Amino acid sequence: MSGKHCGPSKAALDLDKKIGGAMDSVQNSIIGDAAGGIADGISGLKSSLTGLTDGIVAEIEKAIPEIPKPKANLQEQMTKLMSNLDNPTALLSELDSIKKNFGDTINVDDMLSKAGLDASKLEGLSVEFGAIAKLGAGDLSAVKGLMGGLPSITLPGSDPASIISGICKDVPNIDLDAEGNTVKKGTETKVASSDAEPIEEAEEANATEPQGKDPAASDYLDSSDTIILNPDTEEAQKIEQEFTDDIQAIKPLLIIVLDRQAEFYENRQKARDLIGVFRTSDKNKEKIRELKKRNIIIVRRNNKDTLYNELRMKNFEYVRDDKLHKAQLILQKPQKPNITWEEIHERTLFQRYTTTINLILEIPNLEIKGERPKPYPFKTPLTSE
Repeated sequence: MSGKHCGPSKAALDLDKKIGGAMDSVQNSIIGDAAGGIADGISGLKSSLTGLTDGIVAEIEKAIPEIPKPKANLQEQMTKLMSNLDNPTALLSELDSIKKNFGDTINVDDMLSKAGLDASKLEGLSVEFGAIAKLGAGDLSAVKGLMGGLPSITLPGSDPASIISGICKDVPNIDLDAEGNTVKKGTETKVASSDAEPIEEAEEANATEPQGKDPAASDYLDSSDTIILNPDTEEAQKIEQEFTDDIQAIKPLLIIVLDRQAEFYENRQKARDLIGVFRTSDKNKEKIRELKKRNIIIVRRNNKDTLYNELRMKNFEYVRDDKLHKAQLILQKPQKPNITWEEIHERTLFQRYTTTINLILEIPNLEIKGERPKPYPFKTPLTSE
């Protein structure tokens, strides 16, 4: 005969006994076992209840088994991923964690597409920013601004708010326990917040044809012409490696831009410290003017150098995608990188940085649209670019 006891546990019986005893004590106090009757019973009731409830809490802790906290939850990780759309470091880290935790249980790319995210864009983001990270340029959150910002990773018809609100519906509720096992949980039961509406009598069904099904997020993914068809082939890997090698060319200038940006923040803090001095002296005012003047120069130089790096990066991407297209690894022929003369004019201080203009004109495959404005005739020459 099995020794397993299928009735209430000893802890549960102890809890029931403790609650019964507490109820008896309260009843006796109020009925009037106290010498002074009901009034005396009530006056001492508060202190008595504190002791009784403390004992009940202790028994509850014994009776309820400890539920181990999961190591990870897929829905929680997806929510964190969506809350970091503007932080590539955190976003890519969360994506990598999702694949490591749940990649053996579900098709992560399919799950992302059903939720409204473009898995190919996320993969591309991982490749591009991952390659930049290999350059040793520092935090990706800073690099994203220098490289032209982050691309949209949502599928057509989806937006971050709708994806977050639909996570409970579109993302499986799966836990990863401490041993590395995945446990799929049921759908959470929702309690009604108000009474149900009266049921109306059914109307006669009309004979109209059902409308066509709205395309799901995964339908957009399947029809995309820019997904690499065979990313694990030797040719695809070779092209990707060539792209990684090519973008090494942006490293020297990118490091200079980041160093200037660090100097900019240091100068700004120095100026603020000097402004905080009571009755700032003329000497300090001159220092503040020099710091602000230096920061203006930094902003202008970073603007034109960032533009040059952005355009080079777009060319490297075009070269990669053109190779993929010619190798029949992507279906859509890539568009050549382009920019308008107006934007070049503005970001190079009205073409005052002539050396940078000449470098931009030498970028292969770049198409410059519009008519070139005349450079602004500044009276003072630039000391350096």
